[in-house]
Amino acid sequence: MWDKMETPTIVYDLDTSGGLMEQIQTLLAPPKSDEVEKRSRKLVRDVRRSGRATNHDTCDSCREGGDLLCCDHCPAAFHLQCCNPPLSEEMLPPGEWMCHRCNVRKKVSDRCGEKRRAAWKALQEASA
Repeated sequence: MWDKMETPTIVYDLDTSGGLMEQIQTLLAPPKSDEVEKRSRKLVRDVRRSGRATNHDTCDSCREGGDLLCCDHCPAAFHLQCCNPPLSEEMLPPGEWMCHRCNVRKKVSDRCGEKRRAAWKALQEASA
């Protein structure tokens, strides 16, 4: 019984060329100009070079807002009690402050630098 039943075939016309949609999109699109594109690229570069990055608005440890201590080397920000190790207001260092992650990165890069300098010195002594 079901084998004899015919199901209607629906044919969709998916060809969008020649329609009004392309013309509408062209009319609604902002004007394109080489000068505008160059200016917008230049502004983005200027913004990036203007100084250090903006720090986060929430603590990187607990994700809560409030009074935050901002790292001067990355966008991280922390509550005093969320720092590693925790800090009190009396323990705040004068001047720049680096978070735990930046301190670790600095120590690793310093060690790598020492190894490179030692290797360079050994290479110079061997060639002399």
